[in-house]
Amino acid sequence: MELFVTTGGIAFRILLGFFLISNFQVPFVQSQPGPVGNLTVVTSTTSASLSWTTTAQSNVSYIVMVVEANKTSSTNSTSANVTGLIPATRYTFTVSAVAQDNQTVGSNAIIIKYTKPGPVGNLTVVTSTTSASLSWTTPAQSNVSYIVMVVEANKTSSTNSTSANVTGLIPATSYTFTVTAVAQDNQTVGSSATIIKYTIPDTVGNLTVMASTTSATLSWNPPNGGNVTYRVVVVDIDKIFWTNSSFINVTDLSPATSYTFIVTAVTQDNQTEGSNATITKYTMPDTVGNLTVMVSTTSASLSWSPSNGGIVTYRVEVDEIGRILWTNSSYINVMDLIPATYYTFSVTAVALDNQTEGSKVTMKPYTLPDTVGNLTFMASTTSASLSWNPPNGGNVTYRVQVVDIGRILWTNISSINVTDLTPATSYTFSVTAVALDNQTEGSNVTITQYTQPGTVGNLKVIVSNTSAAVFWNPPYGGNVTYKVMVWGNGEIFWTNSSSINVTDLFPATNYTFRVTAVTLDNQTEGISATITRYTLPNVIVNPTSVALSTSSISLNWNQPIGGSVTYKVYLLNNGTVVLTNMPSINVTGLMPATSYRFSVSAVAQDNKTEGNNVTMTQYTKPGPIGNLTVTASSTFALVSWNLLNGSSVTYRVMVVGTSKIFWTNSSSITVTDLIPATNYTFRVTAVALDNQTEGSSATIEQYTLPNVIVNPTSVALSTSSISLSWSPPYGGSVTYRVYLLNSGTVLLTNMPSINVTGLMPATSYRFSVSAVAQDNKTEGNNVTITQYTKPVKVEQLNTTTITETSILLSWHQVQGVNVSYKIIVLDQQSYISTFYTSTSFFNVTGLSSGTSFSFNVTALAADNSTEGYPNTITGCTNAAQVQNADCFGPDNNPVLNITWQPPSGSYSEINISISNTQGLYTAFPSNNFYTVYNLKYAANYTIRITTISCGEKSSDVVLNCKTGISSPPVPSGPLNLNVKVITYQTVTFVFKSFSNENGNIDAYAVIVTSDTGSTTPNNLSLTKTYTDYNNKNTDSYVTAIITPVSEEPTVIIGDGTAYYGYTNGVLAATKAYRIAVAAFTKLTLSGNRASNGNLIDTAKSYFSITQFSNTINIPENPAVIGGAVGGTLAALLILALLTAILFIYWKRRSKKLSSSGNTVPFNK
Repeated sequence: MELFVTTGGIAFRILLGFFLISNFQVPFVQSQPGPVGNLTVVTSTTSASLSWTTTAQSNVSYIVMVVEANKTSSTNSTSANVTGLIPATRYTFTVSAVAQDNQTVGSNAIIIKYTKPGPVGNLTVVTSTTSASLSWTTPAQSNVSYIVMVVEANKTSSTNSTSANVTGLIPATSYTFTVTAVAQDNQTVGSSATIIKYTIPDTVGNLTVMASTTSATLSWNPPNGGNVTYRVVVVDIDKIFWTNSSFINVTDLSPATSYTFIVTAVTQDNQTEGSNATITKYTMPDTVGNLTVMVSTTSASLSWSPSNGGIVTYRVEVDEIGRILWTNSSYINVMDLIPATYYTFSVTAVALDNQTEGSKVTMKPYTLPDTVGNLTFMASTTSASLSWNPPNGGNVTYRVQVVDIGRILWTNISSINVTDLTPATSYTFSVTAVALDNQTEGSNVTITQYTQPGTVGNLKVIVSNTSAAVFWNPPYGGNVTYKVMVWGNGEIFWTNSSSINVTDLFPATNYTFRVTAVTLDNQTEGISATITRYTLPNVIVNPTSVALSTSSISLNWNQPIGGSVTYKVYLLNNGTVVLTNMPSINVTGLMPATSYRFSVSAVAQDNKTEGNNVTMTQYTKPGPIGNLTVTASSTFALVSWNLLNGSSVTYRVMVVGTSKIFWTNSSSITVTDLIPATNYTFRVTAVALDNQTEGSSATIEQYTLPNVIVNPTSVALSTSSISLSWSPPYGGSVTYRVYLLNSGTVLLTNMPSINVTGLMPATSYRFSVSAVAQDNKTEGNNVTITQYTKPVKVEQLNTTTITETSILLSWHQVQGVNVSYKIIVLDQQSYISTFYTSTSFFNVTGLSSGTSFSFNVTALAADNSTEGYPNTITGCTNAAQVQNADCFGPDNNPVLNITWQPPSGSYSEINISISNTQGLYTAFPSNNFYTVYNLKYAANYTIRITTISCGEKSSDVVLNCKTGISSPPVPSGPLNLNVKVITYQTVTFVFKSFSNENGNIDAYAVIVTSDTGSTTPNNLSLTKTYTDYNNKNTDSYVTAIITPVSEEPTVIIGDGTAYYGYTNGVLAATKAYRIAVAAFTKLTLSGNRASNGNLIDTAKSYFSITQFSNTINIPENPAVIGGAVGGTLAALLILALLTAILFIYWKRRSKKLSSSGNTVPFNK
């Protein structure tokens, strides 16, 4: 018998069985199996594995139903595998126990589960330096979202499209990208598709090349990002190098060759490359070799060995004339040069870019001098005078070589006198022009010539009445012959000896003998030696002498026996010879007071050939003093006169008016102990040696020189006047003569001082001051005084360019020669330093910033001591920036703490401005910090710090600062939930995200309480878990921690997921709950449990908790409701049936027993 009962939307089939008891059919009722326990479902993409625990009854089978797939299957085991499902699809799985009658079904266990989404397909990643573009194909089924994760960057994002762009990556870094499809429950995930990819390296920066002849050193700035290697390609020679450094040296290159270098950063996978950095550079040409220079007088031929390597041109420079020549050959001819001139030739190989040059090779020769012209020779006996025309060209010296004796002489002029030669000798002279390097020579010019023979020496003739013996000394030098000529009879004699005897002469006859030395060329003659002789006359007799006057003496003698003669009277004192035809003579024109010795001899008609002489002695009278002069100094006088003719006098000197008398044999005397500037009379008289005969006296007057002035001083009174003063000198009365040496002006004064006016400013004046005696002629030695007038005051003094540590002063140039300036710098009226300059501006450096200074500028004359009138100006240096500025925003306080080190120098205050505010804040020197209040949490601010001083303010120090975070604000009142789904185990709801004004919300913690009377959770609730709740340790616990991904986060309570140390356990059916949310701007876990078991550390986290929501009532489990109704009805029916059956059974049993006599009570 079947009965159908429907309750709670679930149909139950009840089977009634009947058993035959004796002759009756007794109905049998099958009891309903209990519900299966611990139903779990593990899904794949197209299947689901279900398992459960058996019911209390045994001998049951199970019906497994997949509602949405309309699949039903039966099994006797406690597990089942359902296939043919659609990935990422929501399915409701029910399992019911079935009694052995295959009809009686127990209450079903229900679980809702999504199948896993299929894996994404064709995942590709295209990277740049800091981002990656991912794309994939969707799984076979739609209605999925995707989780994109970059493992190394700890980045996770969600998307509904099949592509994603990940930014903020580091160049040249390996990243693992995973993409996972997520079902619509946001929990069920498919298999991840993974790909590992490097970001592209950045391009290397600042690529430079330093090239030598055969190598190139490349260097660059490493790119930002991860570790890379570098591939260096030398394009032109197809070479590739690898390096881990940011430089490399490429060798084995050819000189003067263009190379293109490409540097590419490559990641560690040796595949991912950055952009190329390219540079082209020539290697340096080699230095030319074997540079030689062949010079002529006006040209130079240069040749060299070509440099190794690529094609080059050669730059040839002639420094002295600024000439630059270019050639492609390894030689060149430089024309139009000047003879005997120093030139610097340099040859440089230049690559084809006309920029890259090799090392310069230099030679510095002289051009050849020209040949000297018109060489002439003038010889004497021991010297030769050579002269020539100078050659064209530069300055030269001349080397003169006397070939025969190996002598070399040098001269800078175009003539030379060669001495120390040997007379009558043949010499060859070579003259060569030599450049100033003393090495470069022109062609030589040669001349050969004899020196003159010397004159025969000591030519003598000894005559008799009829002959003359002529003899001489041979001249020094080479071999010669002698030519002897006798004038008077016309005879010529030759001899190789140094004497000859000439006979057959006439007595008392005049003969001239000439002897000449002749060289071996029979052409070059020396100077002739000539002598004339008469035969000797007889000696005079009876000589007498008489002194006639002061200037004449009379001599007398008897005529000698012999031929006709004249007489020669020798004044032996001075060698004067007087001739007379008479045997007497008056000798006049003699010197007074002089002793004269006379020698008288008979002389032939030549007036030379004399007989033996007779000597006589006689004095003349002294004469008057002549040319008497006095040279006076201040205390002595030098009295001098001309000596009288003759030496037989002394001189008496008298100083008239005094007792001073002096005697002297000289022509002067010094008179001492005189008084300066005093007039004296000096008288001088000549006295013969007999001390009796006196000449006439000579008299002279003379002032002694005044003494030199003493203690001369000078003072610059003004810009146009100077005061001179001195002390009067010792001696007689004087006046003073002042010379202005600059202009020749002469000033006279009777006073020992004078003011000189009308002068020019800052000008040096030289004064000569001397004392003058009363004759207005006799002037003492002068004293020179030099003094500058004062410069004028500095005008138009200004401060121009001002920096933190310097002030540029400028002013109008002061009139004067070589005027300089003294600058005194004062700080707060205290001396700092003094500077000097010759210009009309000066930059005072090394000053303290932000400080007021006074500058005194004074013009100085060229003596660096005479100062003008100072001009003063003040200036203030600019303020310096603060040092080491920093800012910090603490958490839980909307302020910024700004700190800095004081700026250098002085300052009055620090101004602080903050972006997005209207405030300007001021800090004074006593503080090196400032706190700005009333700001917003987690906000970016630009801080500008400016130093204020007496000068210009400093440039801003700019800081980018961010305030700290704090607990977020929460909505007032109970938490407003938008409940989407309520089951007997779960609640799905959404709520609006909290404000980020106190910092970004990092996470939300969902708090569940069963204490429906509680309004607001306490902080301790955040440390309680589902386990604590099940263990009755708390009424409130954290069931989930979620990361905000949208403005309205979705929360499923009871889905069994785990969050750190928290489990999102199922709710209890029919129970009432209230929900609160804690928002975290900073979430810190305690870390006091095993991995993945951490709990919230409320002391270190920043959070706010809402009030609990309104009460949410959880419905009853549908299986429980259906089982209860069905069970109740079935129990009542079964009970009624059993009662009826038992009643009938016992009824019949009673009748049977009655008939047999055995009675069994129904209830015993």
